Amino acid sequence: MKKQTLRITLTLILLTGASCSSDENARVAELATQQLERQSDQNRRMAELQQEVVSGSRELVEADAKARQEVTAIQREIQTEQNEIGSQRDQLEAERREIADRRNRDPIIAAAITKVAFVVVSLLPLLICWLLLQQKVEPVGKNEIAELLLDDLVSSEPRLMPLAKTDSDKLRLTDLLQSPDNSSTEREN
Repeated sequence: MKKQTLRITLTLILLTGASCSSDENARVAELATQQLERQSDQNRRMAELQQEVVSGSRELVEADAKARQEVTAIQREIQTEQNEIGSQRDQLEAERREIADRRNRDPIIAAAITKVAFVVVSLLPLLICWLLLQQKVEPVGKNEIAELLLDDLVSSEPRLMPLAKTDSDKLRLTDLLQSPDNSSTEREN
């Protein structure tokens, strides 16, 4: 722009010097002055336009930086949410596996408990027999056996030899131990 202004100014000066009349010189000088004013006005407008372009570019850069910061913040939020969703998914998957393991394990445990209970119940009689065999039994003397038999014979409710009521001719020792008056009346009846 400045080179063009210089050329125009030089051209006007040369034309002014080359012209013959002073009116013409004044006219050329006036034209050159008008041209210079127009040129300076255009330069001023160009400078204002450049300032507007610079300020617009600056605002655009600031807006772009702000938008990038917002995008970065949104990306961080999305990443945080994705991480949270991922951890929740992993937690859900772990719970699902645990439930599946329980579903597979529970019938096995129930069957094992049933079998163990069956074995315990089956071994219980053997255990009782073993305990009975482990007890020390002392041999009973002849006097103890005789006392036991006599006690049974004398008792009103014998345990070893139950009462036989079928034959009235056979009397028990308890019947004989009763008073003779009662026994004779009982025989007659």
